[in-house]
Amino acid sequence: MEQDDTVGSIADRARAPLETVLGERPTMEHVLLVLFLVVGVYMYQGASEFAPDAQTFPRLMAGGTAVLAFLLLARNHLTVVAPLVGAGLGAYLAYDGATTFLADGGGLVSLVAGVGLLVAVVGFRERFGEAVESFVAEPMQVMGDKETTEAPTADETEREEPPADEADPEAAADQTSSDEESESAAMYVYEIDDPKGPVVTGLLCVGYMLLTFTIGMLYATPIFVIAWTLWVRMNVIRAVALTVLSFVTAYLFYDLIQDDIAEGWLTGWELPAPDDLLGLWIHAGDLLQWGVMLG
Repeated sequence: MEQDDTVGSIADRARAPLETVLGERPTMEHVLLVLFLVVGVYMYQGASEFAPDAQTFPRLMAGGTAVLAFLLLARNHLTVVAPLVGAGLGAYLAYDGATTFLADGGGLVSLVAGVGLLVAVVGFRERFGEAVESFVAEPMQVMGDKETTEAPTADETEREEPPADEADPEAAADQTSSDEESESAAMYVYEIDDPKGPVVTGLLCVGYMLLTFTIGMLYATPIFVIAWTLWVRMNVIRAVALTVLSFVTAYLFYDLIQDDIAEGWLTGWELPAPDDLLGLWIHAGDLLQWGVMLG
């Protein structure tokens, strides 16, 4: 018992400064957000090894992931943190755009975006902080039915529930069955203290990175999406559509911007590209047709 009390006391002392910084009790959600922040910063720096024309998209995605993860971690202090982050991001974009514009005439979009962000932060600091807080901190249900996630108010409950002597047992049973079906059809959700959801999501992200380093991002992307849709028990049609969309996006990036994403960065292993596979299928079809004609 004394050992348990000692462990609990140590955990409380370690948790206290985190609660002060975060403004709330730390949970597995914060661990997952820290993982996103670290991965986003790492991928942003790693994209600098790409060709200049190929850096924009991955750095935009990685930078956006890192910034949003940081804002979510600081969601209880957004009225102060958001203007600071906006000012820093605006200054960076303005400086990067200005240096690029002076060097080769490019970077105009970055320059305009940075100046506009600085103007918004400086001129409308309070509104900017409130807008970011509304966007980041307010809960929302992604790909779900808002009506099924909101609990009814006390007045609505009193208005909807009939008196005990007028209640219909069959109607109550049907309502319970309908609610159970609605819950079973929804995607996986977890309580804030449940480590299962964040841990599995974090493991999927780590697996995605390992696959990227092994077989390349082109095929690792749809594999990751398939694994995630299976985990959250997404509707089959939505899962297929999301997987196809992810693969098409990766292929467009491969075909138009950087074909190195089809190669494992650590192993050098490169699976056949989709156009090569299509050529093989066409060639095999021609051979089969010739075989039928000769036979």
